[in-house]
Amino acid sequence: MQTYGQWLDFLARTEALDEAEGPGERVTPARVAAWRREGKLRGLAPTSRRQRLANLGAILRLLVPDRNWSFVIRPGNRSLKRAIRGGPKPFIVRDVAEVLVHVQKLHRQGLAAADGPERWRALRDAALLALWLTRAPRVGSLVPMTMDRHIALGPDGIWTLRFPGEHTKNGRMLDYPLDAERSTMLTDYLEHARARFPKAGATGLLWMGMKGPMTREGFQQIAKRRTLAWFGKANGPHAFRKWFRATAARRSPELAMDAADIMGHTAEVSVQDYSEASGLHAALRHGDHLAERRARHAGRAERAFAAERARWEEGDQ
Repeated sequence: MQTYGQWLDFLARTEALDEAEGPGERVTPARVAAWRREGKLRGLAPTSRRQRLANLGAILRLLVPDRNWSFVIRPGNRSLKRAIRGGPKPFIVRDVAEVLVHVQKLHRQGLAAADGPERWRALRDAALLALWLTRAPRVGSLVPMTMDRHIALGPDGIWTLRFPGEHTKNGRMLDYPLDAERSTMLTDYLEHARARFPKAGATGLLWMGMKGPMTREGFQQIAKRRTLAWFGKANGPHAFRKWFRATAARRSPELAMDAADIMGHTAEVSVQDYSEASGLHAALRHGDHLAERRARHAGRAERAFAAERARWEEGDQ
């Protein structure tokens, strides 16, 4: 049922959800193909995309057993493994502090650049990536952000971000402040870049591109372009959520729960993150203990061998 809920969420986000339709009418080849494309654009692993389609096909066979759902579980009349190739890929988890150094440098470059598209893009990307590194919102929450509804500036110069329930995956309202450095980056984007983008004056949307308001694909390209330049490998926006969660987990198990709450995860996921982080810290402590014992006893075998050899040489004489 969780997969069917994800399917309904996709229909709602793409304005294709009709309450009068039943499961048989909602699931069409064109919509399933669009769902597959979105999953690929979001960077979901091939195994996850295959499993989603298999789960959707299974629930549809229960809900509407008299219909042929082969276009879901056999796209193009091919098995899911042939239609969606690939398996788990190696993924490098980066510490947020490491990535933030590059974002800070990008922000400084934007401020120092002459007025023009490169300056505007640098200031926009720095503000956006800093936001991903500190609050890890979903792209679906960023796309509809507006100047009047989703951000508010306090008297101390600190920006507060507000995501209403209809703009979050689980329907929860997320409301939290940025810190001083991230607030400065957002202010610089608003004061020195946003109004320069074409069509900025015709919309209240926060994030702008050279052709108008930013799209989901535009957010994807920003993340991939910058990470490719910094690390030699392009990572999509979801990587920032993974880095955010992993960094919190390495700091403290309690922070893993806080990170899950900030990211809009359910209580069950928060508890799971806490358990995983606790196991990680136990393993790290065990590793530190072994390293300490190795350091303490380093050279012990060599000293014992040297002593034994000295005794043997004395006896030989």
